[in-house]
Amino acid sequence: MATKAQRRQATVNRLKAMQHPLRAEAFRLIRDRGPMSPAEISRELEVSVNELSYHVRKLNELNCVEEVHSRVVRGAVEHFYRATEQHAVDTEEWAELAELEPVMAETLSDEFMQLIVDDYSASRRASIVALDHEFYITRTPVLLDPEGVEEALSAAEEYEDRMNEIATRSAARRVEKGTLEVPASSSIAFFKMPSHS
Repeated sequence: MATKAQRRQATVNRLKAMQHPLRAEAFRLIRDRGPMSPAEISRELEVSVNELSYHVRKLNELNCVEEVHSRVVRGAVEHFYRATEQHAVDTEEWAELAELEPVMAETLSDEFMQLIVDDYSASRRASIVALDHEFYITRTPVLLDPEGVEEALSAAEEYEDRMNEIATRSAARRVEKGTLEVPASSSIAFFKMPSHS
Protein backbone atom coordinates (compact mmCIF):
# COMPACT_ATOMS: atom_id res chain seq x y z
CA MET A 1 0.00 0.00 0.00
CA ALA A 2 1.32 3.45 -0.97
CA THR A 3 2.09 5.99 1.71
CA LYS A 4 0.33 9.36 1.78
CA ALA A 5 3.50 11.02 0.43
CA GLN A 6 3.68 8.49 -2.43
CA ARG A 7 -0.01 9.04 -3.27
CA ARG A 8 0.49 12.81 -3.23
CA GLN A 9 3.51 12.49 -5.55
CA ALA A 10 1.51 10.23 -7.89
CA THR A 11 -1.24 12.86 -8.01
CA VAL A 12 1.27 15.64 -8.73
CA ASN A 13 2.83 13.49 -11.48
CA ARG A 14 -0.53 12.84 -13.15
CA LEU A 15 -1.46 16.52 -13.03
CA LYS A 16 1.94 17.42 -14.55
CA ALA A 17 1.37 14.85 -17.27
CA MET A 18 -2.01 16.35 -18.14
CA GLN A 19 -0.56 19.85 -18.64
CA HIS A 20 0.49 19.03 -22.22
CA PRO A 21 -2.53 18.34 -24.47
CA LEU A 22 -0.80 15.70 -26.61
CA ARG A 23 0.55 13.89 -23.55
CA ALA A 24 -2.90 14.06 -21.92
CA GLU A 25 -4.50 12.58 -25.04
CA ALA A 26 -1.87 9.82 -25.22
CA PHE A 27 -2.53 8.99 -21.56
CA ARG A 28 -6.29 8.88 -22.16
CA LEU A 29 -5.86 6.47 -25.07
CA ILE A 30 -3.58 4.18 -23.06
CA ARG A 31 -5.93 4.34 -20.07
CA ASP A 32 -9.10 3.76 -22.09
CA ARG A 33 -7.90 1.14 -24.58
CA GLY A 34 -5.42 -0.87 -22.58
CA PRO A 35 -1.83 -1.53 -23.61
CA MET A 36 -0.80 0.56 -26.62
CA SER A 37 2.47 1.41 -28.29
CA PRO A 38 3.62 4.91 -29.27
CA ALA A 39 3.34 3.82 -32.92
CA GLU A 40 -0.34 2.88 -32.46
CA ILE A 41 -1.09 6.12 -30.63
CA SER A 42 0.73 8.23 -33.24
CA ARG A 43 -1.42 6.67 -35.99
CA GLU A 44 -4.58 7.31 -33.98
CA LEU A 45 -3.69 10.95 -33.25
CA GLU A 46 -2.04 11.54 -36.65
CA VAL A 47 1.24 12.87 -35.20
CA SER A 48 4.81 11.75 -35.72
CA VAL A 49 5.88 8.64 -33.84
CA ASN A 50 9.02 10.46 -32.62
CA GLU A 51 6.97 13.23 -31.02
CA LEU A 52 4.56 10.73 -29.51
CA SER A 53 7.38 8.52 -28.20
CA TYR A 54 8.81 11.51 -26.33
CA HIS A 55 5.49 12.10 -24.55
CA VAL A 56 5.03 8.43 -23.70
CA ARG A 57 8.55 8.41 -22.22
CA LYS A 58 7.57 11.42 -20.09
CA LEU A 59 4.42 9.57 -18.95
CA ASN A 60 6.64 6.62 -18.03
CA GLU A 61 9.09 8.87 -16.12
CA LEU A 62 6.14 10.36 -14.22
CA ASN A 63 4.94 6.81 -13.39
CA CYS A 64 1.61 7.39 -15.16
CA VAL A 65 2.21 4.43 -17.49
CA GLU A 66 4.37 1.32 -17.38
CA GLU A 67 5.71 -0.98 -20.06
CA VAL A 68 3.90 -4.31 -20.09
CA HIS A 69 5.46 -6.02 -23.11
CA SER A 70 7.37 -5.47 -26.32
CA ARG A 71 7.72 -7.13 -29.72
CA VAL A 72 10.03 -6.90 -32.70
CA VAL A 73 8.43 -5.31 -35.76
CA ARG A 74 10.51 -4.97 -38.93
CA GLY A 75 13.74 -5.06 -36.94
CA ALA A 76 12.65 -2.45 -34.37
CA VAL A 77 11.33 -3.05 -30.87
CA GLU A 78 7.77 -1.83 -30.30
CA HIS A 79 7.00 -1.16 -26.61
CA PHE A 80 3.46 -1.38 -25.19
CA TYR A 81 2.32 0.60 -22.15
CA ARG A 82 -0.64 0.52 -19.81
CA ALA A 83 -1.83 3.15 -17.34
CA THR A 84 -0.58 2.55 -13.81
CA GLU A 85 -3.83 4.01 -12.43
CA GLN A 86 -7.09 4.81 -14.15
CA HIS A 87 -8.00 7.99 -12.33
CA ALA A 88 -6.13 11.29 -12.51
CA VAL A 89 -6.35 12.08 -8.79
CA ASP A 90 -6.29 9.61 -5.91
CA THR A 91 -9.50 9.66 -3.87
CA GLU A 92 -7.67 10.52 -0.66
CA GLU A 93 -6.05 13.53 -2.37
CA TRP A 94 -9.30 14.89 -3.80
CA ALA A 95 -10.23 16.92 -0.69
CA GLU A 96 -6.87 18.68 -0.80
CA LEU A 97 -7.26 19.36 -4.53
CA ALA A 98 -10.80 20.70 -4.00
CA GLU A 99 -9.52 23.05 -1.30
CA LEU A 100 -6.44 24.29 -3.18
CA GLU A 101 -7.71 24.11 -6.78
CA PRO A 102 -11.54 24.03 -6.70
CA VAL A 103 -11.92 24.88 -10.40
CA MET A 104 -9.56 22.06 -11.39
CA ALA A 105 -11.43 19.63 -9.10
CA GLU A 106 -14.78 20.54 -10.71
CA THR A 107 -13.32 20.41 -14.23
CA LEU A 108 -11.77 16.97 -13.64
CA SER A 109 -14.97 15.51 -12.17
CA ASP A 110 -17.01 16.95 -15.07
CA GLU A 111 -14.52 15.46 -17.54
CA PHE A 112 -14.72 12.01 -15.91
CA MET A 113 -18.52 12.02 -15.98
CA GLN A 114 -18.54 13.20 -19.60
CA LEU A 115 -16.24 10.32 -20.55
CA ILE A 116 -18.72 7.88 -18.99
CA VAL A 117 -21.56 9.45 -20.98
CA ASP A 118 -19.42 9.39 -24.16
CA ASP A 119 -18.64 5.69 -23.67
CA TYR A 120 -22.32 4.85 -23.21
CA SER A 121 -23.34 6.97 -26.20
CA ALA A 122 -20.75 5.32 -28.47
CA SER A 123 -21.92 1.84 -27.42
CA ARG A 124 -25.58 2.81 -27.88
CA ARG A 125 -24.95 4.30 -31.35
CA ALA A 126 -23.21 1.06 -32.32
CA SER A 127 -26.28 -0.90 -31.09
CA ILE A 128 -24.22 -2.78 -28.52
CA VAL A 129 -25.39 -1.84 -25.02
CA ALA A 130 -28.93 -3.04 -24.22
CA LEU A 131 -28.91 -5.43 -27.19
CA ASP A 132 -25.90 -7.41 -25.98
CA HIS A 133 -26.48 -9.61 -22.92
CA GLU A 134 -23.02 -8.91 -21.47
CA PHE A 135 -23.62 -5.62 -19.70
CA TYR A 136 -24.54 -4.42 -16.25
CA ILE A 137 -25.99 -1.04 -15.31
CA THR A 138 -27.29 -0.03 -11.93
CA ARG A 139 -28.28 3.16 -10.16
CA THR A 140 -28.74 2.87 -6.43
CA PRO A 141 -29.91 5.96 -4.52
CA VAL A 142 -29.27 5.30 -0.81
CA LEU A 143 -29.42 7.07 2.54
CA LEU A 144 -26.19 6.61 4.51
CA ASP A 145 -24.69 7.75 7.76
CA PRO A 146 -21.10 9.14 7.76
CA GLU A 147 -19.68 5.67 8.46
CA GLY A 148 -21.69 4.28 5.54
CA VAL A 149 -20.22 6.96 3.26
CA GLU A 150 -16.71 5.81 4.22
CA GLU A 151 -17.66 2.16 3.63
CA ALA A 152 -19.12 3.02 0.21
CA LEU A 153 -15.99 4.92 -0.83
CA SER A 154 -13.86 1.96 0.22
CA ALA A 155 -16.08 -0.42 -1.77
CA ALA A 156 -15.76 1.81 -4.87
CA GLU A 157 -11.96 1.78 -4.58
CA GLU A 158 -11.94 -2.02 -4.16
CA TYR A 159 -14.04 -2.36 -7.32
CA GLU A 160 -11.57 -0.21 -9.27
CA ASP A 161 -8.63 -2.26 -7.97
CA ARG A 162 -10.33 -5.49 -9.05
CA MET A 163 -11.08 -4.11 -12.53
CA ASN A 164 -7.43 -3.09 -12.92
CA GLU A 165 -6.32 -6.60 -11.92
CA ILE A 166 -8.76 -8.12 -14.43
CA ALA A 167 -7.52 -5.78 -17.18
CA THR A 168 -3.90 -6.69 -16.44
CA ARG A 169 -4.61 -10.44 -16.60
CA SER A 170 -6.63 -9.95 -19.78
CA ALA A 171 -3.80 -8.00 -21.44
CA ALA A 172 -1.36 -10.79 -20.59
CA ARG A 173 -3.68 -13.40 -22.12
CA ARG A 174 -4.13 -11.32 -25.28
CA VAL A 175 -0.36 -11.11 -25.69
CA GLU A 176 0.32 -14.76 -24.81
CA LYS A 177 -2.55 -16.43 -26.63
CA GLY A 178 -3.60 -13.79 -29.15
CA THR A 179 -7.13 -13.84 -27.74
CA LEU A 180 -9.81 -11.50 -29.00
CA GLU A 181 -9.72 -7.89 -27.82
CA VAL A 182 -13.13 -6.77 -26.54
CA PRO A 183 -13.39 -3.00 -25.96
CA ALA A 184 -15.40 -2.31 -22.80
CA SER A 185 -16.06 0.52 -20.38
CA SER A 186 -16.30 0.07 -16.63
CA SER A 187 -17.35 3.02 -14.52
CA ILE A 188 -18.33 3.58 -10.95
CA ALA A 189 -19.48 6.83 -9.39
CA PHE A 190 -20.32 7.46 -5.78
CA PHE A 191 -21.20 10.97 -4.63
CA LYS A 192 -23.37 12.71 -2.08
CA MET A 193 -26.63 14.36 -3.19
CA PRO A 194 -28.40 17.50 -1.94
CA SER A 195 -31.00 16.91 0.74
CA HIS A 196 -34.65 16.84 -0.37
CA SER A 197 -35.86 18.43 2.86
